[in-house]
Amino acid sequence: MSQHSQGRISVTLMSGPQDGRTLEWDRPGSEEGDMTLTIGRREGCDIPLDFDTQVSRLHARIVYTPATHTFYLEDAGSRNGTFVGNERLTGRVPLQPGTLFRVGRTWLRVDPPRSAPEETNLDEE
Repeated sequence: MSQHSQGRISVTLMSGPQDGRTLEWDRPGSEEGDMTLTIGRREGCDIPLDFDTQVSRLHARIVYTPATHTFYLEDAGSRNGTFVGNERLTGRVPLQPGTLFRVGRTWLRVDPPRSAPEETNLDEE
C-alpha cells in the first residue's frame, strides 16, 4: 500500500461568508497517532473562523483516530458552545462523516472519506 492510498480528510463550511469552502489534510496511517484539527478565531487554527464573532479563539477540536477510522468532536471550553444538531456538546462525542455541526454561527461538515487520486504521468501522450 502506498502512502498516497491513505486518502484525505476534508471539512466543508456549510454556512457563512465561506459557505462551500473545503479544507483538506492528508489522512494519517493506522500506525500513526491521533490527528487533531483545531477550530477557532485564533491565528494558527487548522479551521479558521475569524469572520464569526460567536466563535472563541480556540473553540473546538476534531480528532481523527486512524486505528479505528473514527472522528470525534469536542468543545474546547468555548463560551457559546459546540452543537451537533440542537445538542450542545458536554464532552468528546463520535462524529459520523456527513453530520452537520455548529461552531458559533457557522455550520460545518466532516466529509465522507475518499481515496487520494492516483498519481498520473502527465508527460505521456
